[in-house]
Amino acid sequence: MIDYLGQACIVCHQNFNESDDIVVCPECGTPYHRECYQKEGRCINDTLHTASQSWQVVKQEELLEQKRAEKRAEEAEQAAQRIREQTSGYPNATLYDGVRMNNDPCLGLDPTEEMDGVTIKEMSSFIATNRFFYLPLFRLMKQTGKKISFNLTCLFFPHLYFANRKMWAMAIFTILVNFLIRLPSTLSMVVKQFGLNLTWIDIETKLFSTLISVTGIADLVFSLTLCFFSNYFYYRFAIRKIKAYKKCCANETELHETLKQNGGTSFANIIFALVIQMAFSFALSIFLIFVR
Repeated sequence: MIDYLGQACIVCHQNFNESDDIVVCPECGTPYHRECYQKEGRCINDTLHTASQSWQVVKQEELLEQKRAEKRAEEAEQAAQRIREQTSGYPNATLYDGVRMNNDPCLGLDPTEEMDGVTIKEMSSFIATNRFFYLPLFRLMKQTGKKISFNLTCLFFPHLYFANRKMWAMAIFTILVNFLIRLPSTLSMVVKQFGLNLTWIDIETKLFSTLISVTGIADLVFSLTLCFFSNYFYYRFAIRKIKAYKKCCANETELHETLKQNGGTSFANIIFALVIQMAFSFALSIFLIFVR
């Protein structure tokens, strides 16, 4: 006689014990609690019926592994359901086995997770482009307090980067600082290019050459500083902007539309920043030509 103790009813998944009223399927031999069998009204072990096989005693190790697998499947489904609820505002997000894929605006991160009072979902809407780089980086900055990261664009064109990301205060500041730092070398270039003879300064002196060298080093230091800290500046800028928009938006839908419109990048801003930069150089040239 088969000992059903320690085996599990496939309806309620509870192990049989000595006091249980156990019935078995007359065709495949699958055991059930009588109440479970009556509840289903039939044997539900269709796999055995289809294959014309009989139920076998499951070893305790196999039973435990089966339960673990069922628990993992249940947890995965629960996680997938939570993700569906969290991403309800993103109708284009795709789920594969509970994992959000590349077209998910939050890149698999929890949309409700906060970074200095701003959620991942809100930050994603504001960043708009290049989320693959910024979202994990900003999350790391929040978790570790890290401020240094590498931004190649800011090593050579910091004002264009800031303008592109709509950080106009930093863009103008960078243009002004670069203009002042590079003023001696620009002055020398303009004088030589137009053959000017300035009465108020001699660019051929050793002192002026030293000044050009010193400002060249200062220019490099300034560029490296922006290269290593510009991503952090953008992080703090995004936090401030999002918090400001949250105060004036009536609901979440309006907030995310506002973030999309006012965040992201702007190629027109790059052109405008270039015009401003050239205007400074042009103004200097005009000044030197007429004021000699």
